[in-house]
Amino acid sequence: MSSLRWIVVLFGVVLAVSLVVPVVPVLSQSPDSESRSEQVYPPQQLPLNFSHRRHLEQGAQCQLCHASTSTSTSATDDNLPGHTTCGICHQMQLPGAAEMYPPAGCETCHRGFPEGDAQQLKPDKSPIEGAAMPPPVVVPPARITFSHELHLGQGVPCLTCHEGIDEAALGTREHLPSMATCLSCHDGAKAPSECTTCHLQGAGGRVLTDFAASGLLAPQGRFRPDDHRSARWLHEHRVAARLDEASCSSCHEARECLSCHDGTTKVPGLHPADWVMTHGLEAQRRSLDCQACHEVETDCKSCHEQAGVVRGVFPGGPGSTEDRGIRFHPEGWAGTVGEIPGAEHHSHIARRSLDTCEGCHGGEDVDLCLECHATIVSPHPGSWGEPGFEGPTGAGEGAVCTQCHSPSDPLIRTGGR
Repeated sequence: MSSLRWIVVLFGVVLAVSLVVPVVPVLSQSPDSESRSEQVYPPQQLPLNFSHRRHLEQGAQCQLCHASTSTSTSATDDNLPGHTTCGICHQMQLPGAAEMYPPAGCETCHRGFPEGDAQQLKPDKSPIEGAAMPPPVVVPPARITFSHELHLGQGVPCLTCHEGIDEAALGTREHLPSMATCLSCHDGAKAPSECTTCHLQGAGGRVLTDFAASGLLAPQGRFRPDDHRSARWLHEHRVAARLDEASCSSCHEARECLSCHDGTTKVPGLHPADWVMTHGLEAQRRSLDCQACHEVETDCKSCHEQAGVVRGVFPGGPGSTEDRGIRFHPEGWAGTVGEIPGAEHHSHIARRSLDTCEGCHGGEDVDLCLECHATIVSPHPGSWGEPGFEGPTGAGEGAVCTQCHSPSDPLIRTGGR
């Protein structure tokens, strides 16, 4: 009984609210309305009073007002109804047109235009020359390749592309087809999926992307990981490029990649704001190829010298005279003769990433290794001189060998000491 009583009370509250709060009809909207690109659909000016919903409820059909769509083959065609078409039902040329049904005074359609008069119309109901004109209706053509004739001939209903227009007042940019709508058919099987099927072509047959005052047309990442407006796009674009290289080439030429990826250009903003503090970890992990943009022996050294990160400063380093509470090499870096090298021992880093060492110990400092390894500690493993042993001589570990041996040294191949 307790549960039943609460249900009755709740029902009464809902009923009371429904009697007080007016019910507002929800009008359907075209999907992805917020993603309408001004580069594809330029802004419109619609100083009109109009309701598609009301006209459809009165029995009007789409092609009664938009008859020219049946032969329209271009998005630049003007398929909006003019005075002559509207005059089929609205007798605007008659005196007292505003009081007739359906009303036909100028302000019936032209919002805020009381200056109009039936005497200013020709027999075909178009305005006479010199007559007062209402604020202009500006609907720039969509910057796409599109044929109403072709789509209607294939049996595509109007509401497939202009979803929600049957419940709307004015038809706006929100009721023009979104990319999601187009891709529902243009999937490569039912209809072609190449970008230039719909998008205008520029130089070289690629998608035209530069529309001057409207700015650049760029993907927004709704269908692929290619959101060019993302603050992370500079760092993440390689993912999109690897997944779908053909999509990139729809707009870009291969030579555009070289404007950044030429091995010498340093792209501003490529590294995050805390890069100075964290880049050492990335350099040691080899997750980035620093040498693609940087001269390791000069760039690293020049910056480290400015920051005071130089030999003779850090505890445990050769010639160290001062402990400033900072350390470049970790504990256990140098080690002692005869010990088993620990995880932080310099030998591991040298074999994995010798160029990291050469960032500070290159050039004149390259002989630093020989201070110990030429006389005190042999760099060769215990099995180095055994018959049949071949040391690594290629990339990676092999680069360490060339610190003492020339690439042609027969000792490298024979495993001699």
